[in-house]
Amino acid sequence: MIYNQFAKPKGITGKFAGMFMERENRELNDWTLSFLDIGKEDRVLEVGFGSGAALKRIAALEPEVLYGMDPSEPMVEMVLRKLNDQTYSNQVGIFHGEACQLLHFHKPLDKIYAVNNITFWEDPIEILRHLCTLLSEQGKIALTMVPHEEEATDDTTEVLGGQMQSLLVKAGFKHVRIHFKSEKPNDAVCVTGMKDNMIG
Repeated sequence: MIYNQFAKPKGITGKFAGMFMERENRELNDWTLSFLDIGKEDRVLEVGFGSGAALKRIAALEPEVLYGMDPSEPMVEMVLRKLNDQTYSNQVGIFHGEACQLLHFHKPLDKIYAVNNITFWEDPIEILRHLCTLLSEQGKIALTMVPHEEEATDDTTEVLGGQMQSLLVKAGFKHVRIHFKSEKPNDAVCVTGMKDNMIG
């Protein structure tokens, strides 16, 4: 089933799915990262990095620490090869695992983001609540989705935005905002939240 390849790419077909996702997600990654303003002193986590395009871009910005977790072993292997092609002065940690395993992750963070994968998380509120505890006082999260179902419309995107907003609020995030981006065939939505009430 092709849809499952995008949830958790496997084998040769999974690698092709990863390359397709890289092309599709490039603009989404840039848009998502624009809400985070990642700097050299930041500790960053990407959940579900896929082909690793965003990870490689952020690594070049030399944040203090960069972490990435993905459930697909082929994607992890691909990203490790990409990152090993260059030398980075910052610390980079790549992990293979499902999002639920982040409940055992206890490193301090400043920025967190996920593109097109939160709908695959098991118990997202519990995971988000834990991630919120890891964030610094002015820490920020960004969750982006584009619906891929055949019957999806821009209304579907609005519903997704409302659902992600509700998840972040229930998980304890403050200053939760919904942002829309015109895309084909369906609009994209990014929901951002902060550890505290500071506007940013």
